[in-house]
Order: sequence, then C-alpha cells, then structure tokens
Amino acid sequence: MNKVMLGAIFATFFLLAQNVDAKPPESTLGDGSIIVAEGFSAPNDFPVANIPADINGFSFADWCAGVCVPTVELEVFDAKKNESLGHIYAWGKEFGGSADGVTLVFKEFILYDLDGGQLYTLSQDGGHPGGAFADPTIIIPKAGDQVLLGGAEGIVLGGTGIYAGASGGYSTRLKVEVDFASGFFIYYDELYFRFREVRVEN
Repeated sequence: MNKVMLGAIFATFFLLAQNVDAKPPESTLGDGSIIVAEGFSAPNDFPVANIPADINGFSFADWCAGVCVPTVELEVFDAKKNESLGHIYAWGKEFGGSADGVTLVFKEFILYDLDGGQLYTLSQDGGHPGGAFADPTIIIPKAGDQVLLGGAEGIVLGGTGIYAGASGGYSTRLKVEVDFASGFFIYYDELYFRFREVRVEN
C-alpha cells in the first residue's frame, strides 16, 4: 500500500487514547473521529477462537452461527499523522440486493486490532453495509470489475485494553471495487470509519 497516497485524503484523527499523565482518566471521542483505509485488501484469516465469547452481551458465535463468512483484512491509518493504527478484520452475512444486481447489502461485524487493544463494531438495521454499483464507464475501476459506492451505520460493542469501555455509534463511507469472479472486495479506493461520541475509558 502506498502510504503517501493517504496524505492526499482528508486530514483526520482517531482514538487518541494513550495513558499519559496530562490527560484525564476518561476521554470522549466525538466530532467525527475517523480512520481510513485504501488499497488492496487481504483475505480475513483472523482466528475466530480468539474473539471473546461475550462482548457486553453480544455473542459473535451466535451471530455468525455457520452463516457468516470472513470477508477482508485491511490496514487502517491515522491519515493526519500518516501512521498505521493496526488492522481490521470483517465478517459478513445475509448478502442480498436488488433483482437487477444494481445494489448490494449485507450485515457486518468488524474487529479492529489496534495498538492498545481491540474494538468491536456491529452494523444495525436500517444501516447495514451496502450501496449501488456505479456505471463502469463513468467510474472506472482500477483493479476490479465494478465500483460499489455506499456506506453503513452501526454501534460500538466494546473492546479490550484501553478500549474496554468503548461505546457509541459509527458510520462508514466506502468506494470499493469488486472482483465478481471471486466475489471479493479486492480494492478499496476509499474507506472511512467515522466514530461519533465514542467513549474510551483509559
């Protein structure tokens, strides 16, 4: 991935949650904290046995229950500092769309493996990941067959380490390229995770 390209993306920041004496024991992350990803994705091979059995009452095992599939792994960045924050691992289920194949929608669980701990999010009814496929003669794919434009809404379930007390909402905006032969999101032209009023207790 060309990290220099990220400098051209909007200057952003994410989860400034390190233990330093000058900061209060609890910070509120709002006002559009964002992490970004761009470039080729990799298959998600994160061992599900390492996902906590209970995440504040949410069970990934029950949610997945033989019907979800690992989708992608992506490195995510603080674009303002041009520094890697870690990796995200995503799982999806109940893939569907319009009969004419113009739209795609699914449900998603994401594990954010970051410096200082892990964070977990879940898409919600009325805001599951999805979008519409752009006319490839108008928006020309760089690496895939067609570009999907869309987004998602959801909640922060919690986390570990410095993210153990995390909660709140998030949204995503995406421009991804699909390889129909593999059914895989192979290239992310743009992916933004925006966290609204996410509380992280240090």
